[in-house]
Amino acid sequence: MRHIRKIALLGAALFMSAAMPLGALADGQEADRPMDMTSDEVVLLENRLSELGYFSSESDATYDAETRSALESFQQANGLEVTGAADETTMERLNSADAVSRQDYLTRFANAYAQMTPLEKGSVSNDVLVMQRRLKEYGYFSGEPDGSFSDATRQAVESFQMVNGLPVTGVADGATLMRLMADSPITWPAFLAEMVAGEGDSGLNVYVLQRRLGQMGYFSGSCTASYGELTRQAVLDFQRDNRLEATGQADAATWAALYSGAAVSPHRSDALQIGDYGDGVLAAQERLNALGFFDHDITGEFGFTTETAVRLFQMATSLEPSGVLDPETQSRLMADSAASMLDGIVQARFTLILDAADEASQAEIAALARSLVGSSFGTADDELYPGFAFVQYVCVAAGLPVTFPEDLIRMADRQVETVEAVEPGDIVAFQSASADAVTMVLAIGAGDGMIIGTSESGGWAELGFMDQMEGATIYCWDAK
Repeated sequence: MRHIRKIALLGAALFMSAAMPLGALADGQEADRPMDMTSDEVVLLENRLSELGYFSSESDATYDAETRSALESFQQANGLEVTGAADETTMERLNSADAVSRQDYLTRFANAYAQMTPLEKGSVSNDVLVMQRRLKEYGYFSGEPDGSFSDATRQAVESFQMVNGLPVTGVADGATLMRLMADSPITWPAFLAEMVAGEGDSGLNVYVLQRRLGQMGYFSGSCTASYGELTRQAVLDFQRDNRLEATGQADAATWAALYSGAAVSPHRSDALQIGDYGDGVLAAQERLNALGFFDHDITGEFGFTTETAVRLFQMATSLEPSGVLDPETQSRLMADSAASMLDGIVQARFTLILDAADEASQAEIAALARSLVGSSFGTADDELYPGFAFVQYVCVAAGLPVTFPEDLIRMADRQVETVEAVEPGDIVAFQSASADAVTMVLAIGAGDGMIIGTSESGGWAELGFMDQMEGATIYCWDAK
């Protein structure tokens, strides 16, 4: 989202700044150090690590977990044995003019991995073998490394990406391989330990739990990041279906099962929905595209944009707009008489639905938008309408058949004088002009001068402030 100050990103990337190696010390706990190292020498050590970009805090003269972690990173970047100890070899290298800074280290690996051919399902090579070994080392891959990119390898890559704040694609691109090979990624055991949650808890781990249970069909409530009765019941149902101890508490075993790729789910075997991929999804996308409901890359992966297209088709044919490609929807979709976006009757039906939009729709839009903060909408937007894919998904999920950016622009005709006038659930358009074109950035009002939209890079749904939209004219449609 252009010019929006990011204030929250509820995704696994937040763990990156706080993670420490498995078995590391808690903050403030004194680590092993040479007996003859004084407090003043620890200060000098931390200051030098800070100069090189490995230590970001103020020096406190305490050889604690943060100091040790910084020293381990330095040792790794400089080809030394990674011990976390300030031994003679490490100190000699640290104080030399040839010491490799963290920036130089990351830049070198970024350049090396940027041009690397992505590894994906079906790939067979030594690179896949090396990747599998590293994934196994960090606890993500339980099979025997064989150099063949299988479904199990894809699942391991997806879990690694999710935990380490990368777009979850199942494809090991340069960014994924760099994080895996050249950095100090979060391990799977460390992630599981961090995510344990129970009734009464709140926070990012609860939010991620609710999202995952929702994706698997166990949780149908709003993702509030608070562990209440609905979450407890969803966890219980999941545990019973997967032969885990039914405690209602999301322990490490439950988290491991949730991301195992082999968990039992109430997912219908005769339907296609978010998370599915393969020839069936590919065929559905091609048909939806031919009928005018799907205007995105045909990938064979069932994501948010595919669900939106399915909902639109279901609205057009008077079916329950569930977004799930069930047998009835599939039958109508593949029929010669399938409804098309070019049909006048479809447009008339959509117009009637939009005209009937009321305050309930607005409230649902606000709730849906908030529940998706932290989700990735990794699809290319129209250059003139950044943010449209996210806003369209939320509107269609709330029962409003928005098919093109112009549908929103035509309705967003109330100019907003003050940011306080935008209420939760309002559809907001920020118009800004350049020498080349007029751009309309689309988002959803969240109240208190805030909006929810997608970031310009990465496609993450984020919460931001409207007053950061410099030089933009604000228009609003309140869906009622």
